[in-house]
Amino acid sequence: MKHDKTFHPLSAITRRDFLAGMALLGVAGAVRGWAAPLPAAGLDHLNIHVPNVVRSADFYIKLFGGVHVSRSPNAKAQTPNPDSPSGVLWFVRLGENSLAISPTRPQQNPGIDHICFAITGYDGVAMKGQLAGLNHQWPDAPPNNLWVRDPDGYVIQLTRGADPTRVPGSGVGAVLVEPPGGVPRQPAFRATRIAQLTLAVPAPNSSASYYRMLLGDAAETQPNAQSPQSRRFRVGPSELILGPASGGESFRVSVAGFNPAAAVSTLQGLGVAAAATPDRNAVSFRDPDGIHVEISG
Repeated sequence: MKHDKTFHPLSAITRRDFLAGMALLGVAGAVRGWAAPLPAAGLDHLNIHVPNVVRSADFYIKLFGGVHVSRSPNAKAQTPNPDSPSGVLWFVRLGENSLAISPTRPQQNPGIDHICFAITGYDGVAMKGQLAGLNHQWPDAPPNNLWVRDPDGYVIQLTRGADPTRVPGSGVGAVLVEPPGGVPRQPAFRATRIAQLTLAVPAPNSSASYYRMLLGDAAETQPNAQSPQSRRFRVGPSELILGPASGGESFRVSVAGFNPAAAVSTLQGLGVAAAATPDRNAVSFRDPDGIHVEISG
């Protein structure tokens, strides 16, 4: 997936080093208003963009959907983020979180469109002044949804946490989709949350400086032995991983009653090539557009 490079990755390794480096570059004023990390309560939703939204939605509905599937009906008015084309948006509830599905631009590869952090005590008006130090790309956006772009081009939405009892995507006018014949389809898995989200970045150490500023030093966890180059951050019950670009981006969905062998068999029964990860903690596969997805306990 190609990202717009709005500025180069930062080489700092701590928040103090980051601020000092920005001062040397003569732009210390851009970060002076940034007083503290954001109190991120969790990952509200993940938005992927694909060339065929209906096909992708049908795939994820079969896997995880049930009655909590919705669609934004106004294709001309809705955009997944301020830099994206308008189009029909689909939403599939994944337990505590949601998966949003939107259209790609012409010649754009399928992949992650944006990620959304739910902020505790969200105050968009107060936060607007702070975001100047975090590459606030769209300062004219309404304060109920603020947007930044990380050093590698990934777009991040900041908002208050969604009410899990509400229709996914209701904030952009999404309504529940009636199942065929009025009978809800039984999904293959009962999703509980998006457990992991991996972003593909050329220099994880440098990119981690930005997320330390955004989420705080305490959110960063130690890399595990299987991915020593990666940098990992806790976002509520979910984990954000900054991995080498060679590894690609992916997301992992936690499901109830996870069993690796049974999950592989279920996916194969749906015509999806799948295999357990080497540690057998997850099952890995790709969706119809080649996006890497994993299922875990």
